[in-house]
Amino acid sequence: MKKEAIYRKHPLDSLNGNPLTEAIEVIAHEDELNKKLTFKPTFEKNLTDIPAVYQQVFLERLEKVHVPAPYLYGMYNKFVGLILDGYSKYTPHSAETNKLQMAIALAARKGERLEEEFISRTTAPSVFVHGHSGVGKTKGIRSVLKVIPQVIKHNKFEDKIFRQDQLVWISLDMPSTPSTKGLALNFFNAVDEALDTDFYEQWKDKSHYSVERHLSQMQSIAVAHHLGLAHIDELQFMLKYKNSKNAPSFTTIEALFNKLGIPIVLSSTTSGREMFLSDTKSPDFTITRRLLTNREYQFSLYGVKSKFFNSLFDALFPESFCKSSEMPDKQFKQVFCYLTCGLPAMMTRLAILHHESIAMLKNKYPDKADTYRTGDVERLHKTYNNQFSLIAGALDNLRAGNIQQFDEDVNKLDEKEHVLTNEEVKLAAKAERKKVQKLLPDVVPDPLGIPRVCMDIDSKDMLNFIKEGYDE
Repeated sequence: MKKEAIYRKHPLDSLNGNPLTEAIEVIAHEDELNKKLTFKPTFEKNLTDIPAVYQQVFLERLEKVHVPAPYLYGMYNKFVGLILDGYSKYTPHSAETNKLQMAIALAARKGERLEEEFISRTTAPSVFVHGHSGVGKTKGIRSVLKVIPQVIKHNKFEDKIFRQDQLVWISLDMPSTPSTKGLALNFFNAVDEALDTDFYEQWKDKSHYSVERHLSQMQSIAVAHHLGLAHIDELQFMLKYKNSKNAPSFTTIEALFNKLGIPIVLSSTTSGREMFLSDTKSPDFTITRRLLTNREYQFSLYGVKSKFFNSLFDALFPESFCKSSEMPDKQFKQVFCYLTCGLPAMMTRLAILHHESIAMLKNKYPDKADTYRTGDVERLHKTYNNQFSLIAGALDNLRAGNIQQFDEDVNKLDEKEHVLTNEEVKLAAKAERKKVQKLLPDVVPDPLGIPRVCMDIDSKDMLNFIKEGYDE
């Protein structure tokens, strides 16, 4: 959605006199940002007091619950700071900018990559965000970006005609296959969604065009619309095709954005980060380290005592959903934390499925309605066992500290490569647990009565993680 430009002076003189910077509105206070980022739907009735179809409407609202993670305010400041700093280093009407735009447009028409000698801008920095699958990286990053207007429509600035759609930011995924052209198509699709253009339709059937032609078209669009920041997600996909000749590389990413003065935000799973940084023999390693010279953010698991966990838990189990006698207690919360491993995505899914199970039972057996309680720990376990069989093996690996295997399991599920039945998945998970127990033979009872292996996640003992929690 395009937003008409409203120009504001900034307290730094270097950010004034430029339509690209003056059009950026800054949220200066954390409370104001958190208010924009938070979504906790209100429920005027008890879930089981309304017909089943309306119960589903209630549960759909829970799916959209969002509680800002503790580091999103710092991330917002970083993103906006990078955007403003990048824009402040050039003006859209300058001869230098016009020369660069013409050179890139000419290179795009010829299907060639622009030579670096024509690029006079300072190489922009990069931010790296990582964390376990399901911990809320992508949702967090994109929720912050959505607070920043994506497209600003200019008509006139300081009594001079300036007709331009300014593309402040863009967010796209790395391709899951080793294809640089696939990266270009993802970029075109993201641009189309923002600007209401049709670049994807123009290019999706042009596989016969060279890679250089695809990349030069990306650069042309970025410079023509004054792209301020690019977010590239699923960076761990590069691990699967790092030895492929046609795959996008760090060199490609740097040339596309950083060299043009466009800062980028890279996001990856934790295992992806470790493998990137350990690959010191890769020809891309120098560029990799250069790309990771700015801020690094790590999204961690959340313990039962953390402010974020409790805020999200309260939003997922609102008092208006059930009677006070049915509300979850401390033990329920601990079991919930254990089953979901403190992952926001798992917390949301399990909460919705648990509410749905309780409602279905009350609807089916109204004479026994009082025996089905939201805070029933045994019922929570049954919901998990019935509905999480496909992901349970991955979560077992996470609890056991097998982070890389956890990420690989989740990626396979995301790509729909799992062809096992639910029962076969359970058997595979059981075999995996036995293998872990041989490596870590010190078995202790869980305070909740759940037998498990001593675990180490993010250098924290899982027993303390469940029982005591830790601050973020």
